[in-house]
Amino acid sequence: MKLIVKIFFVFFVLMTSCTSQNDNALHGRWVVDELTFDFNERKATPEMIAQYGKEESKNELVFKNDSIVYIKMYHYDGDYYYRLGEDNVLMFGEKNLTNNKLGLYKNACIYSEINTVIGKMNIKWKR
Repeated sequence: MKLIVKIFFVFFVLMTSCTSQNDNALHGRWVVDELTFDFNERKATPEMIAQYGKEESKNELVFKNDSIVYIKMYHYDGDYYYRLGEDNVLMFGEKNLTNNKLGLYKNACIYSEINTVIGKMNIKWKR
């Protein structure tokens, strides 16, 4: 009986140590915490930026498991594959083509930088 308990304990330790901390930290729903714009004042007025920001602040990311993320952001809306690189850069896209940069995972936040028609949009996501 002691042998079975020891084997179970070793098996349990091995299984829990094989999971990636960063992947587990991503699971769940992420919302916009901060949203800033770097825009050309000749192309957009502050009022246009405020309206655009109001809409973009409704964006969300839902990490469903260790490979699928639901993205509702800018012109993306749906499930995509993702991967977290060793440098903590999140990439997403279609299966086997995760070549779009989603952002940088750092200090329990995700930082995205997106070029839009009105300028550069910077998003800080929190869970």
